[in-house]
Amino acid sequence: MNVFSRSWSLFKSSWSVMRSEPSLLWFPVLSALLVIIASVIFFGLLGALFVVNPAVQQAVIEASQSAEGEGGSPLLTILGIVVLFIYYLIVGAIATYFATAMAGAALRRLDGQDTSFGEGIKIANSRLGTILGFSAISATVGVLLSLLRNNRQGNNPAGAILAAIGGMAWTVATFLVIPVIADRQVNAIGAIKESALLLRKTWGEQIVGSGGLGLVFGLASVIVVILTGVLAVLAIDIAGLVWTIIAVGVVALIVLAVLNSTLSGIYKAAVYRYAAQRQVAPQFDATLIEGAFRLKGAAA
Repeated sequence: MNVFSRSWSLFKSSWSVMRSEPSLLWFPVLSALLVIIASVIFFGLLGALFVVNPAVQQAVIEASQSAEGEGGSPLLTILGIVVLFIYYLIVGAIATYFATAMAGAALRRLDGQDTSFGEGIKIANSRLGTILGFSAISATVGVLLSLLRNNRQGNNPAGAILAAIGGMAWTVATFLVIPVIADRQVNAIGAIKESALLLRKTWGEQIVGSGGLGLVFGLASVIVVILTGVLAVLAIDIAGLVWTIIAVGVVALIVLAVLNSTLSGIYKAAVYRYAAQRQVAPQFDATLIEGAFRLKGAAA
């Protein structure tokens, strides 16, 4: 099975689960809306603090001036790290909360049980401590990776390379964290350990990701962008139509993003169920789940 046919099969299997429980779509929608609202409030308050408080303005200006020719200001660096960590923590907690709710509801559906939006929220509410703990760990990792990416002294790309490797390792190790949190009463560190352990036990020590849903939605997004651009150029002389076409294109991209998030969450739940219980959900073909990962160096 080549990468595209595998991706399409995953799309159809995940789609069948979503069709049987359309309420799963609400989790990524609410997550995205709350992340946007939280971001606007966060940066709005940050901007207001800088504009309204002269002492803060003066401190930042003085730190910036002292940083000129000195390779950066320690104060600005510390402030930047703190602000970045708080922001990552807020948006990460929101995203993890709704992802956990969706995973919990999806696992119930995969097991043949009735579920609902409220059932998913109930599951997430019972895991709030673990969700906040994992969000704090994830925010710390995000800040460290960001510092590595931005550390380019002497045009040395080592930091960016280390950040890419570290980011890939973190993504693989935490691939099953959300369904683990949704399915088990564990703390954040226990969830991360369980995710990594399930991956090693099921697919081996040296693994990389196999073909997934990203290819389908990536191609669909490219098509939407190209089509929107072409139609906008053709309609450039028609007043108002260009902006209507662009608006439709943006809405189409948002819909694709919501579908991608929902179907990816369902797929991860199915992979987790197989890794934890060696049971393949009836909506999925066994080869799709068993081939979720492959050995490093194996033929794609």
